[in-house]
Amino acid sequence: MSTEFSYETVFDASGKTAVLAAYFNDDHLGTQDAVARFCDRKVVESHEDDAIRSCTWSVRSQRPLPVFVRPFVEGGRLRYLESMTWRKADDEIDMSIVPQILGGRVQITAVYQLADVGPRKVRRRYRGSITVNIALLSGKIERAIAAEVEKGMPLMTECTQRWLASAHI
Repeated sequence: MSTEFSYETVFDASGKTAVLAAYFNDDHLGTQDAVARFCDRKVVESHEDDAIRSCTWSVRSQRPLPVFVRPFVEGGRLRYLESMTWRKADDEIDMSIVPQILGGRVQITAVYQLADVGPRKVRRRYRGSITVNIALLSGKIERAIAAEVEKGMPLMTECTQRWLASAHI
């Protein structure tokens, strides 16, 4: 089973390509990482051609884990593998986040779908699911992650809008 989520935002931006490109821009990612309290973002793999642009990053959380979990995670801070693939013809980004804990049994997958909806107005639909494969605890962990996503979404949306405005895109 998994827990679904969905968010819709309208950005003030020059067009879909500007918003899509932001998700691969080091400055934008750094700004979002500071807000989300992530650090040590490193490119693990990157590729671009006429059809796609993809990148995988290793990212570490600055937030300490609960005491009872720390022995299972090197350094007491969670590391993630975050992957994005921009399907250029579809104006969509496929995303996955896999925390480096419990052998990959926790995963977040999502799709950003973008559409121009007016002059300097770009709608982003962000839909995905959180899947945890741990007997008896899956639902509770999924709901906790979903609550964190919900809490952070307004901050990340505001961060992206400010970045788009300051970059004059």
